[in-house]
Amino acid sequence: MSRRDLAIGLRRTTLHLGQATLATRHGDFVVHFFRDLMRGEIAMAIVCGSLTGSSPLLARVHSSCLTSECLMGLDCDCAGQLDTALATMAAEGDGVVFYLMQEGRGAGLTAKARDRMIVQASGNRITTFEAYSELGLPPDLRRYEVVASMSRLLGIRAPLRLLTNNPDKAAAVEKALADERIEVFQTEAIHGPISAFNCDYLSAKHDSGHALNRPAPIDAALPPERVRKLPPRVVPGARNLIRTAAYFLPVALPSRAEGPGSEELVDWFRLDVIFDGRTGRESIVLAHRDSEAVERLAYAASLLGHGEGDQRVTMTLLDRFPLRFSAGRDALTRNLQTIRSEGRGAVAIRFDDRDRVEN
Repeated sequence: MSRRDLAIGLRRTTLHLGQATLATRHGDFVVHFFRDLMRGEIAMAIVCGSLTGSSPLLARVHSSCLTSECLMGLDCDCAGQLDTALATMAAEGDGVVFYLMQEGRGAGLTAKARDRMIVQASGNRITTFEAYSELGLPPDLRRYEVVASMSRLLGIRAPLRLLTNNPDKAAAVEKALADERIEVFQTEAIHGPISAFNCDYLSAKHDSGHALNRPAPIDAALPPERVRKLPPRVVPGARNLIRTAAYFLPVALPSRAEGPGSEELVDWFRLDVIFDGRTGRESIVLAHRDSEAVERLAYAASLLGHGEGDQRVTMTLLDRFPLRFSAGRDALTRNLQTIRSEGRGAVAIRFDDRDRVEN
């Protein structure tokens, strides 16, 4: 990523920190960094072409998904939608993705992971929305006011062609944009891949009112081992670390074979969310599916507690995007390929979400 001249700006409590070039698989975009000073939240805008014309502008308001975007998980369609949005904008020549740090429909990483844990523990008999209800949460906690301030700072005045399947989200975005007198001209469907790993999730979204075709009957893929609803637990030997959720994540891994005959492999990895009471940060440990819980949590204590090592990966803000080169995702891929081939082991993933423009 190359630095560009900073263009500082402030609208309400949203500070525009600067911009840089983002080299994606779909070509070069410009990424703008923002911070909501009232809530302390980071946001980004990934821009293609010009935003200052009067014709309806292609736009997507996208909420973060660590498990699919950073960890290559297949149990949702989030990374696929992000990739499709960028590809569509590159083909059209203009567009913007507003990227908001609203993991788990705004409820956070632990809530999202406990949602998946509850769904898997039920044998996929209950939906993600029912799991949120069991957690005492509403189905969606996301907010979009920052999109209005970001749009003003970027000079957007044209109506938006909003890429979304969610009518409630479209209405919320339109309401937020009203303060800046920006209209949602129309909504356009955006689809990610459908597979045995996310068909139940997509069916639940369809049944909740999303503009999705109901997935054709597919036998849903179930985790290789039984999943139990676990309470939070202090990691043995590291009282500052708390395991808040655990479930199985299906991960797409490129084969180690190179060339046109290489294939993508899918394997399940045990995912533990670890909260660090000292730093207030959440990390993830991915382990081989046959790893015992005690071994897995011992890894968490050793990998997160000290030293970098080959079994600890740091993901930056930009590792969330389909880049031509992603150091964090490439390092994770190598670790998971080794774990898969050896049938044992674990890797800890930390997330560095500092809003900086690098040289």
